Amino acid sequence: MKLKTTLIALGLLSSTTVLAAPTQWADNGHWYELVSTPLSFGDAVTEASTRTHLGLGGHLVTLTSADENAFVHGLTGGGAAWLGASDAVVEGEWRWMSGPEAGQLLTYTNWGPGEPNDVGNEDFAVYNNPWGGGLWNDRPDAGIAYIVEYSAPVPEPETYAMLLAGLGLLGFMARRRKESAV
Repeated sequence: MKLKTTLIALGLLSSTTVLAAPTQWADNGHWYELVSTPLSFGDAVTEASTRTHLGLGGHLVTLTSADENAFVHGLTGGGAAWLGASDAVVEGEWRWMSGPEAGQLLTYTNWGPGEPNDVGNEDFAVYNNPWGGGLWNDRPDAGIAYIVEYSAPVPEPETYAMLLAGLGLLGFMARRRKESAV
């Protein structure tokens, strides 16, 4: 009976994990995850950068095409979520704040009607607010959900250190073998 209960519990855990897992977009191979925990923009940028999935590092989502925007829209359920863009440094100059595009001006946008408008010092890009449909809005920094994009391999320093140590050991052994042969 104990084994049966354990197996059922493991089955439930694995099904929960599958339901909560990031979703891959085949067009670019990146993975996307909606995180419903409300965070400020800055905290969302920081928290997204600490996340990993299948060896890929996370960052606040950077949408670079209408197709990518439509795909991510399907994951949000129409709720508001941070994008990785801001004009806080220079008003009206929207740049990506995270990911491989960090620091670059936006080349694709999907602003809602009359947006961005900086009403109330709105410096951060939000998805699906208030229109839905995948349109963007600028918004002041307040806690909302965010979208993590996983795209760049995460370096594994301990693996490199072990490789270097192993190569060093091989070199040492080869040198020692050569010296003992003389």
